[in-house]
Amino acid sequence: MSDELEQASEDLVEKSNVNKAAARGPIGRIILFIQQVIAELRKVNKPTFNELRNYTGVVLGFVTVVMVIIFGFDFIFGQGVIWLYTAFDTTN
Repeated sequence: MSDELEQASEDLVEKSNVNKAAARGPIGRIILFIQQVIAELRKVNKPTFNELRNYTGVVLGFVTVVMVIIFGFDFIFGQGVIWLYTAFDTTN
């Protein structure tokens, strides 16, 4: 499998070098870029449903943990500011 990918990459580089002469204008460069993007997208492996579910769970768990930590800091600092304003209130 890796030999096929290496060969495809080498073919892509050769094709790119051949197309450089033809891709002098902005339209030619855009077309070459799109061709290279499509060639690279063909190499992408899609995750299975189980992998996708696992990754989603990990991300949601991590976001929940970070959210709880930020809420805790916000609550503690908020209570500290309230205490500062009430403890040193000189208007009473």
